[in-house]
Amino acid sequence: MRPVFFEDANLKGFGHLTLMRHVGQLSRGTKGLLEALRESVTDATDFDIWGRAHLADTCRESLGKDYNQKAEGLTTFVNARAVPGKLLLELTSRKTPFVALAGGEVLAARVRGAELQPGPIGAREAARLRRKVEALEAPAGSLFEGYWDLVQSNGLAIAEQSRRPEVPMPLPGAVEVRGPRSNLMIDARAEVEALVAFDTRLGPVIVAQGATVESFSRVMGPCYVGPRSKVHSALLGGGTSVFEGCKVGGQVDNSIIMAHTNKAHHGYVGDSYVGEWVNLGAGSTFGNLKNTYGNVRLDIGGKRHDTGMVKLGPAVGDMSKVAIGALVYSGKLLGAGCHLAGLADANVPSFTFRSGDGRMVELKVESVLETQRRMMERRAKTLSRAGEALIRRAFRETAAERRKAEVTRGPLS
Repeated sequence: MRPVFFEDANLKGFGHLTLMRHVGQLSRGTKGLLEALRESVTDATDFDIWGRAHLADTCRESLGKDYNQKAEGLTTFVNARAVPGKLLLELTSRKTPFVALAGGEVLAARVRGAELQPGPIGAREAARLRRKVEALEAPAGSLFEGYWDLVQSNGLAIAEQSRRPEVPMPLPGAVEVRGPRSNLMIDARAEVEALVAFDTRLGPVIVAQGATVESFSRVMGPCYVGPRSKVHSALLGGGTSVFEGCKVGGQVDNSIIMAHTNKAHHGYVGDSYVGEWVNLGAGSTFGNLKNTYGNVRLDIGGKRHDTGMVKLGPAVGDMSKVAIGALVYSGKLLGAGCHLAGLADANVPSFTFRSGDGRMVELKVESVLETQRRMMERRAKTLSRAGEALIRRAFRETAAERRKAEVTRGPLS
């Protein structure tokens, strides 16, 4: 079976994390959502992707798959926001046409490919399919509504996705393991220095190929340290995923840090979601708990949204830079490519410099591109033409957001 994983229109809850990527390219646990979904679709050998048209070139480049290609014959369609697991396995094992709806949105469907046009599948398509095939109602919570759902469920995902390496690494004698040794899964091609403590009592600790855990680190499960990432004498709390090529120091708790992001120094990140190619300066700290101990509420598109979570940190868009000593309040959304100094007690628009006194100035797109090239070159990578075009488009697309927030133009100083 070759299912189609599609986007819909309900992406606001992910902040700016989906501005320049398909929602299925978000990470959770030990892998991307697309790969986790493939494993939750019965007999899926591969998959196709539907979504916003402007993501076609970068998706083909990063995933090596066709994008928005017409489906042939009876095809299984799965929302890329679907929660992987037993429900999807049961739905996708059905042989007859159906549509499963979650709050009026398509969770999954099995229909003839000609019934749907490539691209996002929204409420209009859901209503039309409901009239044509058997309609099923999915339980609440079948779709990820926002980044908070990914953060909240990350520890469970790490545990569910954990796999023992084919060749485990023998540990140095001065490494302490508190809890089941079977829950410690370290690839033989990783490096663990002496005087590291692993705590596996609440879940597995996974250290992937090429990763390094330096002395005086404490890593608590469930936790995932991805390929070629470095843990610099850090405290990693349970529910934390650090993906490929990151540098992490200080304290990180119950958070997702996507690939090629630096948080190499002291400071705190808790219950947060941090995109790719982000740099968090020394001493930068994220809040995750209100003084009132009440639920964290987000400002999304001018409306307040109650996440139902007492602990929730910020969501940080790709390519953002947070200066030394900067502070970010709980539940704030930092846009893609923004630069932050001082205190962020409100959302920061994409491609905006916010100073310590709250002044906001629009960054120049050429400067953003040059900064991105420099950061990528430090990892022996280059910014592709498709990647540059996507950044330029995102800059234009977010202009209205900056105008609404009264971001000014001109010199930064």
